[in-house]
Amino acid sequence: MRQLYLFAHYLGLVLWMGGGFSALSVGIAMRSAAREDLPVMLRILGRLHRALILPGVVLVVITGLLLTLQLYGSATSAAGFPRAMMVMQGAGMVAAVIALTVNLPAVARLGRIEPTGEYAPLFAALQTRAAVSGQLSGLLAIIALIAGVMLR
Repeated sequence: MRQLYLFAHYLGLVLWMGGGFSALSVGIAMRSAAREDLPVMLRILGRLHRALILPGVVLVVITGLLLTLQLYGSATSAAGFPRAMMVMQGAGMVAAVIALTVNLPAVARLGRIEPTGEYAPLFAALQTRAAVSGQLSGLLAIIALIAGVMLR
């Protein structure tokens, strides 16, 4: 069962990070795009978040918790968990919380409002929030990935 959990964990990480890097490239392209092209790019960004990032985050968190629960009662729990594992778990959980509570709602709301007109200031603020939270979540996910590699 552990191998299945590990496979699902790695698959979730690939979905999350792949979707995040794709969203990053779309976000960079949005900076130089004309205002009339933004709705199409926002639909692409929303689909990336719904189809890749959200399932990836959920899969990583659930399988990570299941893998952690399997460690209790083993020799690892008696000897103490390695620091790299604690860094991986902590950074991964904080990254997931940021992605689920800040980034995904901001991107979803961006797709529902007009980038021009009376909502232009709100659009700019949400765009900044989505960019900063996505970068922070991605950085923490990379830290978790590096810590996970250090375990092997």
